[in-house]
Amino acid sequence: MRRKLSIYFAVFFVLIILSNCSRKAETEINYETGYFPEETYNLEGINSIYDDYNVTLPHLAGELPLMFSSNRNSQGLNFDIVTGFIYFAFSQVDAGFCIESFMFNHAFYSNLEDKVNTDRDELGPYMFFNGEDGLEYFFYAEANTMGSLNLKYIYYSPANPENSLLSADPADVSALNSTDNDAYICFDSDFTTVYLTNDSEGDFDIKQSSINKDILFEEWLEGEPVSISVTDSVNSDYEDKCPFIRNNIMIFTSDRPGGMGGFDLYFSVYRDGKWSTPYNMGPDINTEHNEYRPLIGSCPGYSNNFLIFSSDRPSGLGGYDLYFRGLDLDLLIDGL
Repeated sequence: MRRKLSIYFAVFFVLIILSNCSRKAETEINYETGYFPEETYNLEGINSIYDDYNVTLPHLAGELPLMFSSNRNSQGLNFDIVTGFIYFAFSQVDAGFCIESFMFNHAFYSNLEDKVNTDRDELGPYMFFNGEDGLEYFFYAEANTMGSLNLKYIYYSPANPENSLLSADPADVSALNSTDNDAYICFDSDFTTVYLTNDSEGDFDIKQSSINKDILFEEWLEGEPVSISVTDSVNSDYEDKCPFIRNNIMIFTSDRPGGMGGFDLYFSVYRDGKWSTPYNMGPDINTEHNEYRPLIGSCPGYSNNFLIFSSDRPSGLGGYDLYFRGLDLDLLIDGL
């Protein structure tokens, strides 16, 4: 019943947004597809005075939830995984765009939070649907008793997520974990390579490993440690972390010299079997403050993508806030 109420509320909320975006006196369609504006929106409805970052974007029942790390529950101490929702609408009459965000209690995501959250830090959530076994995997990094981050995961069936989650428990990603900090996992578009952040060399680097396709995915995840190598072309002598891959683009954060200040967002393009030299995403996105943990998403009916990232720029509510803006991947590559 709680899930049905949340869906009904979501539909009602979207209808309100649509009515606010459109001019009621006009009904003709002037724009066949939507376009996410290339201006930055603070997701005020889900941000807090504490640190809110490390977002992932699951999909369920037509809703658009965001699961992210926040230390709001402990008033600024340890980080938990929490869930917010965003709703956006584009008017095909006048190209008006609206976006709203808010925290909302949903049975499935509340149960998922209960499964993974502890009195230690949970950071870097990442959701991944495995088309080979039909399961959705939720990855995150959890601080162990020594304070180091290690990767963990839990999986469930998208066809019946609430029931399948009941019997599931988080497990260690022993294939990738080490005695150092291991976090911010992601996968390439053809699901042959896994990427993560590790600080075994001193500074954080983006590293990678091939996935053994001859065994079940969960057997590989929980198997013996695998060989992990530095993704040389995207790393520097500084902190490079939080990779996210969409198609042939990797976007990540780095505090290397030459940026706008602090941590900036960079991107690299996969060509001819390797990642290109990274490019700074420029002053439209980066500031003299810190920009962190990016995510690229899409939505049917929209001609471009969207970018969600976190930043501690002073325009926020406090600490790190989550931000949203449109992003044209084709223009991004063509501008190189």
